Amino acid sequence: MFHYKYDSFFVCEILIGLFAFMVVFHMVLLAMLGDSQPPLSDSGYLVLEMASFRAVFTSILLFVYLCFRLTGQKIGVVLGAIALISWVAFLEDFMVLENAFYMPELLSGKVLQFLRPIYLITIVYMVIEARRREMNL
Repeated sequence: MFHYKYDSFFVCEILIGLFAFMVVFHMVLLAMLGDSQPPLSDSGYLVLEMASFRAVFTSILLFVYLCFRLTGQKIGVVLGAIALISWVAFLEDFMVLENAFYMPELLSGKVLQFLRPIYLITIVYMVIEARRREMNL
């Protein structure tokens, strides 16, 4: 079932799981409490919709990864897709939507901002490691 030992790859999976949990937790908190920011302009609304769409899409891909991992299938391609989407979203946020950023009031939003670079580096490491391990099988 599991081809990998408990090693750095497993630690990376825990970090990715923590990040995914925080994304879901933050989105639920925003839905329940509302955002304390001023009413959204059109661009702010677009940013919120794009972030929600990307969070849902990445969550679906992480679920597909989990299914592949539990059934013992090769995971390199799925991880590559997740990494590509995550990095494109990051670059889009940084380059295109930089002026629409705001500092989140909720602690969960601040934690997400802290975890995002760790997530991005971790997912790239996982892609490289999964591809290396699949080549050696």
